[in-house]
Formats: sequence, C-alpha cells, structure tokens
Amino acid sequence: MAMELRRFGKSNLQVSVLTLGTMRLLHGWDAPHDHLPDDSLQSTFDIVTTALDAGINLIETARGYGKSERLLGQVLPRTGRRREEYLLMTKAPPAPTAREMRQWIDDSLTRLGVDRLDLFALHGLNQEAHFQALQVKGGVLSALRQARDEGLIGQIGFSGHAALPLLLKIIATGLFDFVNVHYYRFRTANHPAVALAQALDMGVLIISPNDKGGRLYEPPDKLRHLTAPLAPAQFNERWLLAQSGVHTLSIGLSAPEQLALHLEGLQPTPIWGAVEHEIAWRLDAVESRSVLRSCGQSCFACLPCPQQIHIPEILRMDHLIQCFDMHLFAQYRYGMMQPGDHWVPGARLETCDRCGECLPRCPRALAIPERLSAARERMESSHP
Repeated sequence: MAMELRRFGKSNLQVSVLTLGTMRLLHGWDAPHDHLPDDSLQSTFDIVTTALDAGINLIETARGYGKSERLLGQVLPRTGRRREEYLLMTKAPPAPTAREMRQWIDDSLTRLGVDRLDLFALHGLNQEAHFQALQVKGGVLSALRQARDEGLIGQIGFSGHAALPLLLKIIATGLFDFVNVHYYRFRTANHPAVALAQALDMGVLIISPNDKGGRLYEPPDKLRHLTAPLAPAQFNERWLLAQSGVHTLSIGLSAPEQLALHLEGLQPTPIWGAVEHEIAWRLDAVESRSVLRSCGQSCFACLPCPQQIHIPEILRMDHLIQCFDMHLFAQYRYGMMQPGDHWVPGARLETCDRCGECLPRCPRALAIPERLSAARERMESSHP
C-alpha cells in the first residue's frame, strides 16, 4: 500500500508521513568525520534504499550530525534514484555572520553532492539571542534568502528546542515556511506551537517521536500492556498523525529492519478509530490519578529556579515513572541535562537547597522540594 503524502504547509511540497532521519547511522559519530568505513556506507545504503522503496520521500540530516551528510553524499547516487524522486533537508545552527552562514550552506551542498536542497532549517533556535539574530539586517536570514534566490535551497524553516513562549514568538514572525518541533503523546506542552504553525500554514515535522518522545523503542511492560495491541511507538505515531497540523514524523534508523515497526504502525486506516480511542482512554485513566499531570505540560509556574533546576521537566519525568514505569527514559533525559545548556537545560537535583521560592508559585500547592528529592532517588537509582 502506498505511503500517505501530506501537503507540507505553504511550501505545497507533498511529503511522506514518515521522514528518514539520519542522526543514528552506523559509525556516524566516530572521528574523523571524513573517514567513511565500508560497513557504514553499506548500512547507510541499505537504510536509504529500504526507506525509499517503502515510499518515504523526505530525507533529513544536519551539519552537526557527524558523518551523516558525507555518508548520504556517497550513498544517494548509488541508489539509482533520480534526484526529483526524493526531497533533501539539512540543518545548520545560526552562524555568527551572513558570510559564515553562506559558507555552511555551501559546505552542506558539497558534502551531500547536490546542487540544491529542497529544505534548509536553522538548527536549534533555542535562546532569545537566536531570536534577536533573526532581526539583524544583513544577518543569517539574508544569507538564506540569497541562497534561495540563487536556487541553492528551497523552503526555509527552523528546528526549535526552546521553551514554548520563545517557540511561539519565532513561529509568529511569519519568517519561516516550516518548523521541526518536539511534540508527543507524553509531551504535549508544544501543542500551541503546532496549532499556531497550522494557522500560519507552515509545514510541521515532528522531531524524534519515539526516542525523545519517551524512548518507546524499549518500552516498559506496563506501557506495552496499556497500548496493546499496538506497540507504544506505533500508538504515539498514530496519535500524532491523527492531527491535521502534523505532516511528517522523523524516524531515525540505525538499521534497515527497524523500519518495519513504523510501516506496520501505519495500518490499518483510518489512522484513528476505536482501538486508538480505547488506548487513549486507558492512558488518560492512569494519568488522571497523578497530581503531577500538568507539570511540564501546561504548567511551568514554579520557574525560574535560582539553582537552574528545570522543576517542571523533572516532575514531568517523575510523573511518567509513576504512571507508566518509564524509568529508563527519565534517567536518559535527566542524564543529558546541563545547567545553562540550551538543548536540554537543567541543573542536577543535588543543587536544590530547599530555598522554597517555588512553593508559593505552585497552583497545586505541591511540596516541591520533597517531590524533587523523591524524583532524584528514582532517577539516580540503578534499580527501577
């Protein structure tokens, strides 16, 4: 059965509901990045051909994904596919100057071995300083527009890992054709961003729905039971694709056989019916008993924390542990947190000095320091 295509917002591009993400290619992060081992090339070839054969027509990579652009540049010509048969997206962070931004575009074109990119995204507009850089006359946006005018790139978008207020502010500028965003069944905080993007007719690509969306490739038994007969990853994808504002999900593969789970999850159609409704009811019933349900989803009132602890995100992950036994995911994300980092911000929980500044802000009057202490014990324990 042919894979569904969706109109990618005002770009009018028809994109497959699954996108091939290439962040996890074999040896893709090993140094040096210009060394492409034979087994890595063969694995990338197998992944790309399997995806294209399945009807995926969008391949996304990034300047910062190790060897990914170079591997694709070597492999894509070997597939025998005409360039017009698939779409290519790459991403790069906002460069300090327009000249450097143009150089980075040219670098990507060279590594990918193409003379044009269908989509180009600014990668990680996560801070207010990034937003301000968009306003600079003759800055990064001018380089992107010039490259578009020259036919080197097509649609211009951005990848946003920012807190919701900044994400909404960037979308509302109307400067971009599409957005890559974090939004999942177990992290719904960015729903207003998806809704605003839809209202502005922007393309919406969901970033890493099953890794950052809950490490759903290795789900706990409790969650697996609750989403049966679907795998948790399949339910998450069907939940996303049931929403008209979502156009495509980026599926990162490290082996071609991993695609089968996602292809099976696209059937049957329609994408939302009695089975999905029953699963959603089960999940909601479990979550309804948790006082932490709104933490990190619709409520961030406890911030800012003087110690830079991302309290809502910690409590959101503890909520997932208590409701669905998602210890591995919570420990994985907590382990990535760094104070001052704009990708996964947050200080370690041992820095909490119980100052109490968060207490009067909490609309549920939660004993936040005690809850953080309990969350720390669960997240730092080696025995879930």
